[in-house]
Amino acid sequence: MSSSRKSTDTGRVSATNPQRAAGGIGRAMYLLELVAAEGPLRFAELLEMSGIPKATLHRLLNELADERLIQLDERSLTWSSGYRILELANRIWTRCDIRELARDQLLALNALSGETVQIAVLADTHVVVIDHVESTRSVRHSISVGNREPVYCTGIGKVMLAWCIEEQQRDIISRISFARFTPNTITDKPALMRELALVSQRGFAIDAEERFLGSRCIAAPVVDSTGRAIAGVSITAPSFRTDEAELLSWRSALVSAAAEISRRLAPHTGTVGGSAH
Repeated sequence: MSSSRKSTDTGRVSATNPQRAAGGIGRAMYLLELVAAEGPLRFAELLEMSGIPKATLHRLLNELADERLIQLDERSLTWSSGYRILELANRIWTRCDIRELARDQLLALNALSGETVQIAVLADTHVVVIDHVESTRSVRHSISVGNREPVYCTGIGKVMLAWCIEEQQRDIISRISFARFTPNTITDKPALMRELALVSQRGFAIDAEERFLGSRCIAAPVVDSTGRAIAGVSITAPSFRTDEAELLSWRSALVSAAAEISRRLAPHTGTVGGSAH
């Protein structure tokens, strides 16, 4: 790529910015902005456009890649933005907006089921609870905002993975450290891929005592305008009083609630196209 690729639009990253690139953090941020605005870019193009010394550029690219802020396409040898940027942005605005927009839907699902309802977002190979309405029954699934659970053995984790774009899904799964929490836990990639195909086909996920013995869950995705999951909503109950048939009886209300939250988020993400993908 020649210098004709360089943008003159004031809303884009310029070819050189000595003031921003003066320090290590400034150079890294400038490089990240350059890749995000102009990428994918080859190393030679980045060298020309950034004005960063070759050895320093190699080091910064490797450090940003290690943090998954950028990524190298091995086939085209080009650098582009990494999925961690999307995850960070998603976590910032979803924590601010989704809780408020979803609250009445969580309350309605809690009233319907009498069980604990939660909403969570993706955080790399885990999901993090951002809000919940706990059951008032003496025996219940008790959680807290900020709880962090693996994606591969939780209902919300599985819908988040099933509604990822394919490349992001592969990246996340490649970094999962599988552990067996119960006899029902999925502990390998082929089994997880089969489960995700089923989740995608059905439009919801079931956690059949995969994370905790004695606890069942049904989950549905909250999606953006592209159909990618930006959150998940679930109902969790003790298995001694809730069998799979009862979980499935909440499916329609749960999927409708997730769709309504998606619709309310549309001003942030564009017109929601539905959860099909």
